[in-house]
Formats: sequence, C-alpha cells, structure tokens
Amino acid sequence: MADHVAADFPPILAYGTQKAGIAAQVAGSAAADVGTALAQAVPVFGLIGQEFLAAFAVAQGNFLMSSAEIAAVHADTATTAYAAVGAYGSNEVTSAANFLSTVL
Repeated sequence: MADHVAADFPPILAYGTQKAGIAAQVAGSAAADVGTALAQAVPVFGLIGQEFLAAFAVAQGNFLMSSAEIAAVHADTATTAYAAVGAYGSNEVTSAANFLSTVL
C-alpha cells in the first residue's frame, strides 16, 4: 500500500540518543581543546608573542562558537527525534481509540 506510513520507535529513539551524545562530545571536546591550546601557547610565546596570542585567542573563541553551533544542531536533531516519537505515539493511541469506538 503506497500511502502506508510506519514508524519504528526504538530506532528513532536510538537515533535521538546518539545525536544527543554527539552534541555532548562536540561541546566537551571543543572546550577542552581550546583550554589546552591556550594553556600551552601562553608559556611558549610569552611577552614577545602577545599580538599572536591575542589573535590566537580570538581564533580559538571563534572555533568554540562554531563548535557550539554544531553541538546545538545535533541537540536539536535529538529533540526533534524524541518529539517525533511522541507525536507518532500519540497519533497511534488516538487512532486506535477512534477505531475501537467505531467497532465496539
């Protein structure tokens, strides 16, 4: 039947959980990377490299903001997957109740 739509809830939930995990990993690793990179660069360049360090800090800040945006996309995808399961589940319950009310 061409107009039949079926949703298998466990894989959709697993997909959402995977995306939520990716969001946490991206955000956590980006923060750790920025902190570590700056901590290692400061003693190497010292007073002589202040201009470079300032530019490097700005670049690291931009990297962190971009990583946060990527993490937010993954988090939103997880939220959408969970919402889809809720919507499909609610529709299934409503459809079943309507069907049973016409049969019984």
